[in-house]
Amino acid sequence: KHRCQRNRGKIPSRLAAPRVVLYCSLVPKAARPKRRLAAQALSVRHPQPQSMRDIVFLFGAGASAGAGGILPERPPLGVELFGELERLFPGSWGALPPDVAAGLRANFEEGMAALAGRYGMAVPGLMRDMAVYFIQFRPVARDSLYNRLVTELAHRGLLERTAFSTLNYDCVLEFALLQEGAGIDYFGNGAETQVPVWKLHGSCNMFSAGVRAGPGIQYAQGVVFEGGIEAWLDSSRVIEHCLVETGLAPVMCQYMQGKPTTVSPAAIRQLQERWAQAVGTAVVLVCIGVRPYAADEHIWAPLHSASGTLLFVGDDAAFGRWALGRHSPVTRIGSRFVDALPSLFTHLEATCS
Repeated sequence: KHRCQRNRGKIPSRLAAPRVVLYCSLVPKAARPKRRLAAQALSVRHPQPQSMRDIVFLFGAGASAGAGGILPERPPLGVELFGELERLFPGSWGALPPDVAAGLRANFEEGMAALAGRYGMAVPGLMRDMAVYFIQFRPVARDSLYNRLVTELAHRGLLERTAFSTLNYDCVLEFALLQEGAGIDYFGNGAETQVPVWKLHGSCNMFSAGVRAGPGIQYAQGVVFEGGIEAWLDSSRVIEHCLVETGLAPVMCQYMQGKPTTVSPAAIRQLQERWAQAVGTAVVLVCIGVRPYAADEHIWAPLHSASGTLLFVGDDAAFGRWALGRHSPVTRIGSRFVDALPSLFTHLEATCS
């Protein structure tokens, strides 16, 4: 048995579960961080309400890929992801058997399912490398469309009514918010002035709170670590933790059908449920860079049943098929992030005035 390690990093935000259940031969020990922001601990069973957040954005890979002004390069779309991981991590993603690599290259979600089924013990390490990859992306010189969006929302007095959500593992949105002077509330326990950011499939900067496993630990795909979530917006801290401090995967849903995660799955489900409640009461929903995918019911069912107006940037045919039977309006405001902003603000001011 391995006693848990003490977390030595700075923790900007944290979601604490009311209990820790660990299905393996580890001894869980509550995390005792040296420093923690005030009002950032939350019992999963007792969330605080977030008032007046009636504009909800949902971003996908297309938003980060099209945002511009991001270093070190444009974040990848799903079809490009394996090629980047294979290139940058030749000892892990680049060392997979040829048939597995071919499957990931052809269809990442199907290939990931095959990989997890055959080589489940390798998945935590691969996910840690993926987190190292995604934490590198950030806006530069306040020049991304995320920065422009946040600035314009604040200028129009709408940022205080806005909640952001994203399916992306990267933290470009969060870095843009910080650059524009906005605080971030990951877990619904921050100050009212902080902007909610729901990472619905986890994030490259999120890790288990309350459960620690050293780098020598290996575990199979069926092992589940139930705990809370803690998040760091310090890329060096994330990289250090992934490479030398832990044997656990980050709290990132695996990019495959069902979006499973073996680390803090109950906490992720709780965030998704809270987001669905916010979607249900929103006046306006804005989808940018996402494509409707019926298999992800936890995302697309709440959006379909919501009463608010839905604005989208993306494929008109795909959203048209998905929107059949939806009672509230669905309006395309552009095919690309960069082209849609003027129309977006026209619609927001008309709907939310």
